[in-house]
Amino acid sequence: MTSSPIDLSAYTPMSAMAGFNAYVGTMLRHPGKAAGEAARFAFVPGPQHLNGGGALHGGFLMTLADNVLGITANEAAGDRFASTVTLNTDFLAGGTADGPVLGTAEVTRKTRSLIFVAGELVQGGRLLMTASGIWKIIGA
Repeated sequence: MTSSPIDLSAYTPMSAMAGFNAYVGTMLRHPGKAAGEAARFAFVPGPQHLNGGGALHGGFLMTLADNVLGITANEAAGDRFASTVTLNTDFLAGGTADGPVLGTAEVTRKTRSLIFVAGELVQGGRLLMTASGIWKIIGA
């Protein structure tokens, strides 16, 4: 399947990722987000993100999902930090290192102490993964 190249010029690198995420690589963020619109992210995978079969490693995709949904949850938490309680993922197609993986996420519900988020990862128009999770607002 051939698709048009993705224009990432509007995406900007996120500030330095620390800890484990520093080993994964640089996440890109689309700065424009209207009210009610899903947050948009991108990541350009390399050969180090592939499994032995030549497809994007499932653990890598789960890490991207945790970051995409988690950043969205933390923004919704305001001045507090939110930590992953659950992350549910469904693998729908295999990805490659031949193009960027695009991620979107949106808050589906927020209570005093929990934030519910849903999102997806897409590459070249193919839905690779859907994900949903719950984040606990620390101190709430």
